[in-house]
Amino acid sequence: MSRRMHRRRFLQASATLGAAGYFINPLIAGEQPPRANERIRVGIIGVAGKGGDNLNHVERSGLADVVALCDVDTNRAAPVRQRFPNARFFDDYRRLIEMKDIQAVVISTPDHHHAFAALQAIRARKHVYCEKPLAHSVQEVRLMMEAAAREKVVTQMGTQIHAGDNYRRVVEIVQSGALGPIRGVKVWCNAQVQAGFRVNPPQAAPRGLNFDLWLGPAPQLGHPPFRTGTDTSVHFHWRWWWEFGGGVLADMACHYMDLPHWALNLRHPTVVTAVGRITHKGDNPMPDKMQVDYEYPARGPLPAVRLTWYHGVNGPDLDGKVTHAGYASGVIFEGERGSLIANYGQHRFLQEPRDFGRPKPTIAASIGHQREWLQAIRTGGTTTCNFDYSGALAETVLLGNVAYRAGGKLQYDGRTGRVTGNANAERYLRREYRKGWVL
Repeated sequence: MSRRMHRRRFLQASATLGAAGYFINPLIAGEQPPRANERIRVGIIGVAGKGGDNLNHVERSGLADVVALCDVDTNRAAPVRQRFPNARFFDDYRRLIEMKDIQAVVISTPDHHHAFAALQAIRARKHVYCEKPLAHSVQEVRLMMEAAAREKVVTQMGTQIHAGDNYRRVVEIVQSGALGPIRGVKVWCNAQVQAGFRVNPPQAAPRGLNFDLWLGPAPQLGHPPFRTGTDTSVHFHWRWWWEFGGGVLADMACHYMDLPHWALNLRHPTVVTAVGRITHKGDNPMPDKMQVDYEYPARGPLPAVRLTWYHGVNGPDLDGKVTHAGYASGVIFEGERGSLIANYGQHRFLQEPRDFGRPKPTIAASIGHQREWLQAIRTGGTTTCNFDYSGALAETVLLGNVAYRAGGKLQYDGRTGRVTGNANAERYLRREYRKGWVL
């Protein structure tokens, strides 16, 4: 079949999916920013680490005023408060969201707080930018998607690499049909879970940290709840404990799986199978090496796809025997006519299709991931990683952890959010909350 015919079939499928609300159009190039007196009033929840990076992008956008700050650690927040002396400061984001004159919030907390902050903001008709993986549980992701659609707020998930030119060029190649029908995708990340240890007896919280608010809806533990190496800070290593995060899969898969989800119009898998190995010596029962197989159904004329995720290895092989020079983490598209490997900043063919001609760029350069969100608020438009698109991606990622924790394999109905074929899985689709915290 000719490359022209492959491209025609792909575009027909994209049109079919678009009619169903699944295809997300990129921003149109040449949009003008709002007038200087139409600046958006933004509250920042989490002001250090990734929160500090998001804050810097919001500030530099020229489209917003930072009018409120929130962080549970006053020591980490101190230099940011000096930069924004007129912004109100809170250690409890629930109070920040109650501010009547805030139009939008940026959420850069640990995962176990995402849904609580986002749902309160959405229900108050405030626009939301939320870091990946959107929420801590599958149920929370679905609640956020439903609320955002109902309230018609502008949303964006913090998968910043989506704005990169390299991803856009790869999407154009795949959607041109040059590789032919694609039935297999391999995705891997060389990051590993770090060994952690519960601190016993519990220690007092450091001065300036409101540890009760940091725990929020999570189970009550002493402080610090864990130690990684000599570090007892809660501000990064929370991701290696099920109470607060989802390990490497939740931390990194939204970035790498975003590329095939975008390029192939993937949404929900129907079967998820997971295996993992714990080789570290810590108390935290998270696999530092893991393989998850996602089986997606056909989409119109596009064939079914099997996507396999690996982490803790330098290539698409749980035993670490298969590697690709220059791609310690990456994505491989396996088509009938060719195959392509990509990471954040580069791509090349592993098998170049015959008579390949690079497609003309059709996806406009990004104006910036955070700026895109702010611009959409002003224009009434949408974003490329709104909660409809990114929610399905995050839900899929988190299902890998559900399958692993439930015993290896599950069947999933993305329309209803129900699992069959695994009696243990239901308990891992949601989580229990500490007394006083209700979604």
